[in-house]
Amino acid sequence: MSIQSLDSYLKDFYQTEKKSLLSNYPGLTLHRLKQDIKLQAFLNGVDSEELFDFPYLPYRSHPITIFFEKLKLGTPLEYITGYAYFYRSLFKVTSDVLIPRSETEILVELAGQEIQKNYRNKKCRVADIGTGSGVIALSLLMEQAAQLDMVITDISEEALKLARENYFNLKYAISDIHKTSFIKSDRMRDVEGPFDLILSNPPYIKRSADKKDVHNQVLDFEPHLALFLDDDSYDAWFDEFFTSIYEKLSPQGLSLVEGHEHHLESLAARAKALGFKEVVVIKDYTNRNRFLKLKK
Repeated sequence: MSIQSLDSYLKDFYQTEKKSLLSNYPGLTLHRLKQDIKLQAFLNGVDSEELFDFPYLPYRSHPITIFFEKLKLGTPLEYITGYAYFYRSLFKVTSDVLIPRSETEILVELAGQEIQKNYRNKKCRVADIGTGSGVIALSLLMEQAAQLDMVITDISEEALKLARENYFNLKYAISDIHKTSFIKSDRMRDVEGPFDLILSNPPYIKRSADKKDVHNQVLDFEPHLALFLDDDSYDAWFDEFFTSIYEKLSPQGLSLVEGHEHHLESLAARAKALGFKEVVVIKDYTNRNRFLKLKK
C-alpha cells in the first residue's frame, strides 16, 4: 500500500464521497474542506503550514482521521472543528448551541447602525435574548461606538457557559468601557428593563408544520430547544415575548428579532395588535423575510 500525501488523500476522498458530502453539506468545496482541515490541525497542535505536502496514513486517534470519519457521519463542519466564523471573529461552538448563520450578521449590522446613529459616545443598554454561543452580543461588544451595558440571556445553562467562554476568549478585543452580565432566563422573565436595544434570534420553527423544510443535518445535530416551538403554542409564545419586549423597551428603544420567513408577516400583525406603533419586516440578502423591527 502506497502512502499518499494529505493533499492526494483529500482529493481522492472528496471525489469518492462527493455525492454523500454534497447531500450533507450543500455547496461544499474542496477549498472549504482544506480550510477546515487546517483549522482542525491547528487546534490540535499540528503544524498546518505544509500539512498537505506531508505523507498521510489514517489511524484512529489522528485528529485529521477523526475529521474524515465525522465527515462521513454528516457532522456539521463547525461541530467537528468546534469553531465557527461569524461577523469578524472566530467563536467556539458545541452541539449545545446553534451554528451561527451568515444571515444573522445582518441583525448585528442593523443593531450597529442603530448604536452609531443614536448612541455614539453615549450609554446604551442592550439585551441579547437567547444568546446561544453569544455571537450577536459579543460582536457588538467588540465595536466601540458607544458604552454598552450588555445583558446576555439564555434558557440553557450549557449555552450560557459557552457564551461566557467565548467572552473570555475574546475579551482582549472588548473595551473596558462596556459592562456585561449573563442571566439564565426564559425570554425576558428574569430580566429588568428598560433597554434601548433588545435583540433576539429565538426558536422560530414550527415543530410539525415547518419540519419538512429543515435540512436533515440540522435535525440530527443541532439543539431542538433553540430551533423549535410547538405549533399549538407558537403564537402564544411570541405574544408573551413581544409583550415583555414592549414593557422593557425604553420609550425611544428599538427591538430586532430574527424569524421564519413563512411566519413573520403574521407575527408582525400580532406585534401591532400588542401595541407597537412601528413594525417593519426586513428581508435578508436572498430577499426573504428575516427580521422584525419593533418600536413603541
